[in-house]
Amino acid sequence: MDISLVIPAYNEERRIGPTLEAYLSHFASLGAPFEVLVVLNGCRDRTLEVVEEAARRWGHVRWLLFPEPLGKGGAVREGLAAAAGRRIAFVDADNMVGPREAARLLERLSTADIAIASRYSPGALCTRPPPWRRRIAAWAFRQWVRLVLHLPFRDTQCGAKAFRAEAVRCLLPHLQERGWAFDVEVLALAVDMGLRVAEVPVEWGFTSRGSKMPTLRAAREMAGAVLRVRRRRRHWLQTLHALHREEKVHP
Repeated sequence: MDISLVIPAYNEERRIGPTLEAYLSHFASLGAPFEVLVVLNGCRDRTLEVVEEAARRWGHVRWLLFPEPLGKGGAVREGLAAAAGRRIAFVDADNMVGPREAARLLERLSTADIAIASRYSPGALCTRPPPWRRRIAAWAFRQWVRLVLHLPFRDTQCGAKAFRAEAVRCLLPHLQERGWAFDVEVLALAVDMGLRVAEVPVEWGFTSRGSKMPTLRAAREMAGAVLRVRRRRRHWLQTLHALHREEKVHP
């Protein structure tokens, strides 16, 4: 299997259908073997029925069914662990970043271990801007991440990231965040492991229909999660340095 596309879905019956159609149509046209893996994350609506219908029409679709919610990060982690492709991407069910942009991320894996979509890098294009309150909240969170974790990325939270399968295997044992801060933890670990991360400007458009974007309360929880990542990162770096010292003593 060449490509696995992981889509976490929590009560997405209104949005998952058009997203699957767009991704299945585009990737089928490319000719490379691929799969779409939908992680049904405690859904209480008809999301599974919509996914089953897409599977009947297109093939290439399989799913993981979890009766209780895992959180956004927990669902993505399960999808990454189950993916069969040598190149793996996860994308959001809202299709804010479309299949052509996801394909560009996968192409960048020829020279990088991880490729992340960026809405704020030079060359990015926003076709439908979000409300100003969301823009302010996103800006504040970016500053917080930069202040606390010193990550060199303009956009940690865009819902489209691609990985070589080898990078996924390195990261999975250490990922603990189950919520919206999952992306931050992934990138902090990637930097500390010395993985090559390419930040790719993308075309994207905000959609409010069925939006799962975090509330003010969730935003506070995300800020606290960044602090958790920093604490774990310190422990991880201490362990990594100890291993390097041991390798020097016992080559």
